[in-house]
Amino acid sequence: MIRKLYPEGRRKAFNISYDDGVIQDIRFVELLNRYGLKGTFNLNYGLMRSGFTWDHECGMTVRRIPEEQVVAVYQGHEIASHSYSHPYFDIATETDILKELGSDKFFLERLFGREVAGYATPFYYYSDLMVACVRHCGFEYARISEESNDYSVPQDFYRWRGSKFHWDEDLADFVRGFLETDEELALCQLVGHSYDLDVMNLWETMEQICRWVSENSDVWATTHLELVRYLRSMSLARLENGKITNESSTALWFEVDGKVLKLMPGEKFTLG
Repeated sequence: MIRKLYPEGRRKAFNISYDDGVIQDIRFVELLNRYGLKGTFNLNYGLMRSGFTWDHECGMTVRRIPEEQVVAVYQGHEIASHSYSHPYFDIATETDILKELGSDKFFLERLFGREVAGYATPFYYYSDLMVACVRHCGFEYARISEESNDYSVPQDFYRWRGSKFHWDEDLADFVRGFLETDEELALCQLVGHSYDLDVMNLWETMEQICRWVSENSDVWATTHLELVRYLRSMSLARLENGKITNESSTALWFEVDGKVLKLMPGEKFTLG
């Protein structure tokens, strides 16, 4: 029996993808760091630069982290685009979309001094035109505002649905189910905003989840981009004529008859 695995022979992958770059991210990054986990933070450069705020219906003012602080805050975590100004794209032209995406990518890469290869769409609108623009701008994936409610890896990386919104009432049960599942290449990606943790009093729940995940040695704590790149490499593995061949440029991991196998780029393994 052959089973695909994540790096270091792990069976499951875990990521948290948070939007908007708000002040509560400072506390949340500290939480992730405490438990050795990785986040993907989807930022709007234009709103960050302007110091945009808005008042939540609960009465709390939602504030962005200032531009001069973000590089230090997000060190060790992935930065992805969330569009330049968080617009409604349902009435946007192709030119508008390309400007929003391209500008955000350009300025975030200049600010952080590193690649920004992921995108998370603002609000709920997404279309074939959006997909084409995301690809044109050089993004490797696009997370949309829908949840899968399961532990499977999305088949379409440009219409990527996170596993679970963190405000769902069954969040803790869902994560417990993830830690117990035997599904191949199981994935749990939690999606939301860190200000929700204040609004919905979820800090204790999220810390509990981080603790559970960090204590499970079978979980790969990863960024969204690391995950996508590994999965793309895994798709290049070939099983034919009684051999597994790694045709990617990345080491790949498998379980063969109960034993963990690490296959280096270009390497072949003969079964039996």
